Amino acid sequence: MSDPTSAYFGIRNDLADRLLKASHQLAGVPEGDRGAVLAAALDAVPEADVLLRPHTSLFADGGSASSRLAFSCLSAAATFPAARRDQIADLGALTAVLFGMDDIADSIAGDWSDGDVAAFFGRIRAVLAATGAEATPEAASEAASDARAASDAGAQAEAAPDAAMEAALGAWRAWCERFRAHPGAAAHTPSLLEQLRLAGTAMALERRWAIGGEPWPGYDRYVANGGLTILYRTWWAAALGVCGPEPADPGHWAAIERATALGAECMRLANDLRTFERERREGKPNSVLILERAGTGIEAAVERVSAHIAELNAAFAAALAELPPELAGVAEGQRRSVAFNGAWYMARDTHAYTVRDLAVDVETHNGGR
Repeated sequence: MSDPTSAYFGIRNDLADRLLKASHQLAGVPEGDRGAVLAAALDAVPEADVLLRPHTSLFADGGSASSRLAFSCLSAAATFPAARRDQIADLGALTAVLFGMDDIADSIAGDWSDGDVAAFFGRIRAVLAATGAEATPEAASEAASDARAASDAGAQAEAAPDAAMEAALGAWRAWCERFRAHPGAAAHTPSLLEQLRLAGTAMALERRWAIGGEPWPGYDRYVANGGLTILYRTWWAAALGVCGPEPADPGHWAAIERATALGAECMRLANDLRTFERERREGKPNSVLILERAGTGIEAAVERVSAHIAELNAAFAAALAELPPELAGVAEGQRRSVAFNGAWYMARDTHAYTVRDLAVDVETHNGGR
């Protein structure tokens, strides 16, 4: 990893540790499931690592403090503890790849304008559409239009992709090939393409806010946009193709979209509580910092965001309860995902948790056996 990136991963939020009620990092996993979740995550790591290892200019190896490999597999296992090893590995690798995309959009890996971010996400969509072009005529059309859009946006941005962008695109291309092998992939590729489009637009807007191209937004507008940039919606559009009900039905996304949007906002605000000191240094908008700029004291801002998460969680649970029986597994996965990630953010950041740390946690949970 580059020196600026390493410095980024070294930032800590001591204020959050003091103000938040610290949680055990696995508090969001039912206690009886923790052993199985830890073991499933560790078992999936080597398979996910094979996909990411060729792209270490962006994806640090599992022994690095800046690696998210162990966390990514753990999050996937916490969401779908009964899934097969290959499914957990593919969803863990997806989480890591999305982290890489986010690092580019946030100018952690490189220094990019909003135009660069838009062009990058155009290429991301073109890769997915081209990889799945045989699945549907719509995908073939997406491939052509996105390739043209990416080329046009890249020309406007006048920035050649660097090693980080190429690493992200290479890892994404490899992931898309694996995704295509899942029976539900073809049915859910159009929804995934649309979520990537929305995420790319939202991330470009976030970049404009960060570099002063537009004034910072108000709280509500920020949260709505942040529900897209956290990439939870994108992840779940893909997860339907990997672990969704069979036979796969494109209508499943429409059924879960409202609940997924609420879960995404829960995740965004929990992430903001963990990262507001880092984003203060970066000059990037964050829900806590927006409230602070509006005159709210920092402790009161943290309390207000925490209360908003509780409100969103209640609405999220209610929306999940309305899903039809065929989507019960997805509802349970979303419930588990938000609980795991929310508790994790109360305890620590997503990096600085190595594969060795995961192995130690497995051993400790098993009583040192």
